[in-house]
Amino acid sequence: MDVAEQSLIGLIWAAIEAKDWKTALSLLEDGISVMPDSLYLFQLYADMLIDELQDMEAGCLMLRKFVRLAIEKDSKDWLLGAMHQLFDSSHDYSRFPFGERLSMGKALSEHILTLCQWENAHSRAEYYQAMAYFFHEIGNNVVAVELFEMTVTLVKGLPIQDELKQLARLLKTLKRVAFIQPHKKFRHSVTEKRPPRR
Repeated sequence: MDVAEQSLIGLIWAAIEAKDWKTALSLLEDGISVMPDSLYLFQLYADMLIDELQDMEAGCLMLRKFVRLAIEKDSKDWLLGAMHQLFDSSHDYSRFPFGERLSMGKALSEHILTLCQWENAHSRAEYYQAMAYFFHEIGNNVVAVELFEMTVTLVKGLPIQDELKQLARLLKTLKRVAFIQPHKKFRHSVTEKRPPRR
């Protein structure tokens, strides 16, 4: 993140904290137009539209663009960022068209699957975990558990034993949620690496 982007983000957060949404949106739109490779600005823009303003129409257009760019860029950070933006339970999508999320999640998952064969174990684990949350969200808990089990298998032997223990606990929880309480939402990733939220 360069100095110009840091300065812009500071101005955006000042507007957000003052609840000056018009200024914040204007700054975000200007920032994205001049810094189209800033994943953080896209995430922040989507957060504001969906969570703060609850503008589902604008949010849907924004997320479509986000997903399209993630696929075009063929970037792990962007693909994971888009998946987490769509299926992280910290966001309230109760008023968002479910079919739109399903369509976007399917497009991302299909693209991710084509990349996995060339990725290292840790990257594949990150991808599988992100897809597990997608399948859990759409009610396909059997596939979600299988993907999560693959995640645990992939990170075994890697120098991240604390993460492995946490993943094992999360897998146990996901199995319980998937087969005993299928309606309950489950989240919390230990392998995802999102840009820091302020």
